[in-house]
Amino acid sequence: MSDKRSDRMRNLLHYLWQHKSITTRQAIELFGYAEASVRRDFAIIAKGYPGMVRRHGGIEFDESTVDQEYIFDVKQSMQRVAKQEIAKAARAMITPGDCILLDSGSTCLALAKLLSDVSAKVITTDVKVANQLGSYTQLESYIIGGMIRPGFFSVGESLAVDMLKQFSADKVFMSCDALSLDDGITNSTVFEVGVKKALIPRGRQTILLADHSKFEQVKPHSVATLLSISCIISDALLPDDVYYRYRQAGINIIRTEGAT
Repeated sequence: MSDKRSDRMRNLLHYLWQHKSITTRQAIELFGYAEASVRRDFAIIAKGYPGMVRRHGGIEFDESTVDQEYIFDVKQSMQRVAKQEIAKAARAMITPGDCILLDSGSTCLALAKLLSDVSAKVITTDVKVANQLGSYTQLESYIIGGMIRPGFFSVGESLAVDMLKQFSADKVFMSCDALSLDDGITNSTVFEVGVKKALIPRGRQTILLADHSKFEQVKPHSVATLLSISCIISDALLPDDVYYRYRQAGINIIRTEGAT
């Protein structure tokens, strides 16, 4: 773990925003930082960040002392970093010459932005992802046809499902709205469900990209069981108890290490 102050601060803040408190001892044990460094960083955080309160032996994030707009901005920032971590881990799984199916959504878009230097064939179900892929001259890219969901730019309905059947891929990178051990992968709307169901069997490997906020959540529309996918990639903010519970259930889950 890097001991640069910028990296320490980023890791400590992410932990605080996620868990609401951290002690000096936890920071030392979790991140391997020196006690003197942690105490100095806590003082800077308490002075410079809204809602951060210095307590004996640690620091707390008191949401009641800050406005909801700030809370929203914090959560958006955390998820943006999480998605970038996941995309980087997913990119490491892609080799030159691969044929890839890339689902819709912001995490898949983050992965698409990392493909500028890879020679591959990429098929996507998302207009924004296709627009990104279209700027790379070394890629052979395709977009699945069908109805476009207004405001979300994903492609769905029966025409898209039928077109997906014409492709087979080395790897499918898939997004989701929610996942849990009991209910599997679920989606907020029925629009993308058929496409997501069709994506899963089209690849030799199907990799689910899911940041920490998606876990232990259930949405109305069922997509698939977790056993139908090859692995899950999540970010460093996924809590230990959730990570190990999924591992114990036989799920192949990769958790990124975060900023180093």
